[in-house]
Amino acid sequence: MPRIIDFINYVFSQAHVPHDFKRLLPKVYGDEAPAGQEDFHFLAKQDGQIVGCVALRPTTLFFGGEELSCGFVGSVSVHPYHRGEGHMKRLMADMTAYAKEQNYDMLILGGQRQRYEYFGFDKAGLLLRMDVSRTNVRHALSGADVSGLEITDLSENDIDFAFSLWQKRTVSSLRKRETFMLDLQSWKNRPLLISLNGEKLGYVSGSELLLNDEKYLPSVIKALFSFTGADSIKFVAGLDQKARIAYVKDIAEYSSLGPQEMIRVLNWERTLKLFLEFKHKHVCPIQDGCAELDIAGEGAFSVDVTEGKAEVKRLAATTENTVSLDLLSAQRAFFGVPEMLMGLQGIPQSWLGLPFYMSEQDGF
Repeated sequence: MPRIIDFINYVFSQAHVPHDFKRLLPKVYGDEAPAGQEDFHFLAKQDGQIVGCVALRPTTLFFGGEELSCGFVGSVSVHPYHRGEGHMKRLMADMTAYAKEQNYDMLILGGQRQRYEYFGFDKAGLLLRMDVSRTNVRHALSGADVSGLEITDLSENDIDFAFSLWQKRTVSSLRKRETFMLDLQSWKNRPLLISLNGEKLGYVSGSELLLNDEKYLPSVIKALFSFTGADSIKFVAGLDQKARIAYVKDIAEYSSLGPQEMIRVLNWERTLKLFLEFKHKHVCPIQDGCAELDIAGEGAFSVDVTEGKAEVKRLAATTENTVSLDLLSAQRAFFGVPEMLMGLQGIPQSWLGLPFYMSEQDGF
């Protein structure tokens, strides 16, 4: 692992600002990271030296209790002296083939859109971002009571409480209690405990803010501005987090709905069924209907929705009613915002704009 860390530190520091991945991503590269992290890396070598790297970190996401087997792609890097030699293409192809062999439902990564479109990834999902300014707080939350609220650094003694809050989320991931603090500390975030009159109320790390009761959110927002001294704070919510949205939407200066990460769907049967049913149950009702899809390189599928229950089956042959799409168009249709608004002939419009999102702390 030290050779991998040295390599990605060098490549990313050359391309951007100085990087120290042991501090940036302690859950993967830190001294306390679980054993076996090196096994998730695909490497290209010349003369025994690393010249390219792609990492695939497996995890499970939960949407309304249903499991989605995912792989987070990260540390994508090629030595600046060896670019143009095809290393990234080979590594991304090997990584994707491996993920299919392991029966992953979806791959996820963050990066420049066109760069990763070549490998079947595209921007996807629905996340509501609400920007609250100090001026918003001064006017809209002047009456919010912050007496008894205290914000302190999250300690090891608070992990059981914070972990229990995480496990109660409608959308969560398979984190482990023993490495939960590393998850919260990744991406240079500072985990904070929120208490009310000496009782633990919630925690915040980056944009991950969890509370025992959302009714305290206005007071917590006001207290966070006092604690951080920030001029503006971004609050995020999935479309299933209706209480969070209700409390923040009338305060925020700006709100925007858009994608969070890039995805590559591998298992269309599993993924469409899960998100259609999740949207119906937790976001808004979807209409009954039937449709046939032919996704180039992925296969043909029938989709039937009845009273919020979806059945997705692979088709042996297409018909004159089959909607034909390439991979990127299919992912945009079901997980994109423009397509959700414009519609797609042959597909019920309420099926589009499927609400994929995750906590930023679950990124690679």
